[in-house]
Amino acid sequence: GGAAMATALGVHVARAQRLYRHALKQTLSWAVHRELFYEEARRIRAEFEANRNLDHVQGERLLEKGEALLEEKRHPDPYIVPYYFGGSLYARNPPVSEKVGLHYDFGREGFSQA
Repeated sequence: GGAAMATALGVHVARAQRLYRHALKQTLSWAVHRELFYEEARRIRAEFEANRNLDHVQGERLLEKGEALLEEKRHPDPYIVPYYFGGSLYARNPPVSEKVGLHYDFGREGFSQA
């Protein structure tokens, strides 16, 4: 029925969006300079736009090919935003726990200030 077709279309659109997003993220790992990234991002966008109105069978085939290509071209050391999990700054300076008290006169606790 119509509901099943709408669900299938929604799943297809979500897969296409995911493929596009991951293609851009992977391109960012391969493109060292922003200018190269922007050029490649425009090419990827144009390819997705050119195939936007395919029928379901052709679209499914193209998505499968795109996902396989994405896996094949996976970067061995992908770029990770520094403060995300796995990034170089992740949890480097975690916030101090509420349980930890700060002692401002460290080393002079027993001495009077007089």
